[in-house]
Amino acid sequence: MLRLVLPFILGLVAGRWYTAGLGVAWALVVGLALGWLFIAFRKQRFRLRWAAGLACYFLMFGFGAMWQRLHAVQLRPDHISRLHSASGWDVVVDEVASVNNRTLRAWVSVRAAVADGRFSPASGRMLATLMRDSTQGDPQVGDRLLMKGRAEAVDRVPDPGGFDVRRWAADRGAFHECFAPTGQWKFMDRTTSPGLFAHARSQITDWLHHCGLPDRERALVKAILLGLRDELEPEQNQAFVQSGTIHALAVSGSHVGIIYIAVLWGLSFMGKGPWGRIARAALIMAALWAYAGLTGFSPSVLRATLMFTLFTIAESTRWRASSLNSLAAAAFLLLLWDPSMLQQLGFQLSFLAVLGIIIFYRPMHALWAPATMVGRFFWSLLVVSLVAQLFTFPLCLYVFHAFPVWFLPANMAIVGLVGLGVYGGVLLLLLHAVPVLGAFITALMTWLLVLLGWLSGFFSSLPLAYPAVRIGFWGMAGMYVLIALGAMWLMQGKRWARVPAVGMLAMLLLGWGWTARQRNAQQQIAVYADRDGTAFAFVQGRTMHVFTDHASSWTERSIRDHARTAGVRTVLRTDSMPQWLRSGTQVFGFVPLARHNRRMEWPLMPTTVVFHGNGWLDMDGLEPLRTAEWVLAADLRGKARGRLIHWAAEHAVAVHDVRSAGAYVRP
Repeated sequence: MLRLVLPFILGLVAGRWYTAGLGVAWALVVGLALGWLFIAFRKQRFRLRWAAGLACYFLMFGFGAMWQRLHAVQLRPDHISRLHSASGWDVVVDEVASVNNRTLRAWVSVRAAVADGRFSPASGRMLATLMRDSTQGDPQVGDRLLMKGRAEAVDRVPDPGGFDVRRWAADRGAFHECFAPTGQWKFMDRTTSPGLFAHARSQITDWLHHCGLPDRERALVKAILLGLRDELEPEQNQAFVQSGTIHALAVSGSHVGIIYIAVLWGLSFMGKGPWGRIARAALIMAALWAYAGLTGFSPSVLRATLMFTLFTIAESTRWRASSLNSLAAAAFLLLLWDPSMLQQLGFQLSFLAVLGIIIFYRPMHALWAPATMVGRFFWSLLVVSLVAQLFTFPLCLYVFHAFPVWFLPANMAIVGLVGLGVYGGVLLLLLHAVPVLGAFITALMTWLLVLLGWLSGFFSSLPLAYPAVRIGFWGMAGMYVLIALGAMWLMQGKRWARVPAVGMLAMLLLGWGWTARQRNAQQQIAVYADRDGTAFAFVQGRTMHVFTDHASSWTERSIRDHARTAGVRTVLRTDSMPQWLRSGTQVFGFVPLARHNRRMEWPLMPTTVVFHGNGWLDMDGLEPLRTAEWVLAADLRGKARGRLIHWAAEHAVAVHDVRSAGAYVRP
């Protein structure tokens, strides 16, 4: 399976750039298949035995490229991106992403588009934002809606180092979004049966709200059991991120493993006979897939459930199981089902972590044999955390630009508590209404969850808990090459790998030195997409100057993320906006909109003008600024914004509207 999945993955990657017709792709795959059949099933010389394998590699590569092209819905003629005249959409709710007091966001599949009062077939997914309507109720999974509104491309520029909604949507196969205010959407068909799993999730959520747990602890157990983090406070989530234990809140392979161990232990009485093994395997797989359904078949749980299913089948049939082969089989089946999983960060991290455990766990575990059972248990936990982190930290450094230094002690302390939290959460759901016993379990769970939250906060507050570390794509690739060469040299005794490993280490050090030199000379400006006020950041080398006219948690988080991404060591903050700022040949002007605005005097003609504030504007003073690029901050009022955009369009002025286009970031 490993030999099949590697060329298949390369084909999927190549297929992202293949835009020709499907006929050519099918012809290529059929030709490669015929070539492989001709080579593999004819009498051949022993010295040419490699030819059949090579032909199979080409076949799987071509099949991967064709499969990617077949699933590229954005290339279909009826895709959302090609229906520019559509003003309405017939959609089906796939998943509710978030709900707050005013809005509901959901991932929807488009069935038809409405243009000039007529319906026409349409395809694709989009992110729908609906203003909640108490007269209709909230949509549920499976509901069919009619929305009025334009489909806008999800292309908002994120704040530097901030949450990238473009990637978040692309991971779910959505590239457009639609906003429908109250009165602009309605139900076309309400599902009377949202599905067994959706109903069960709703029921469990309702039970948790009536189980007696405090709000913070209820949010934690909801995240641990179902992977729903909508009630977590921002500092709770950030504490788990900085301590390197965020995977404890994202229902994933470890949670499936906890369920697997519990069910396996509970069914051990069935014995080791053939019928006992088969019955136990059937019940285990039913429990695992039921749990996957309760979590909404999230990709991380789906991957782990498929892996444990393969292990269970192998154990029940007494097949000779290979963990690496099972991992490759799981990857192949999942990518057959949804090729877009390959570009999802969760998919990449999950398989890299399991790959590290498969390859390095036994050699590292054999380095020491503790004398006591407790020592062996903690040594196993330590080795698992190390080898899983070894294979994932280059990718984490590349994506998150930071590294949780205290991940080892944090995981050893927290992962065990998470297991107890999963078992305790199940007991709480079953027994919370039982007198005395329910109150006792609730009290135990409260103390357990308080301890879990305190530990995450403790490790995240330690010195150097989450330092900024920045590497590029080639730096990440070089680190993986170094890990592979180091393993061959130190663990397999391949002496030839020693010189390439040392050479790769030297190249990485030189690359990081060159990157540090570039960081020392960098210059960048940014206007954050903050609607509460205006925040302007100017990065010069390792120093960042921040000018802001307000203070909010959003602004503080944006400044912190920007400083980490840019490798800044010193942040100098001014709680007011300047009139102008000069950097080399660039001159940035700042025009505040006040209730009684006066015409600005410019000692230097600006190349970029930032309009900000929530007042009025003297339109007669805009003529000298028509040669500059305009940036409209997110806190501008709608009327003033509209007047500026209209004036700029009439006079051919380039405009960047932060509210609609996202943050303004320029070197």
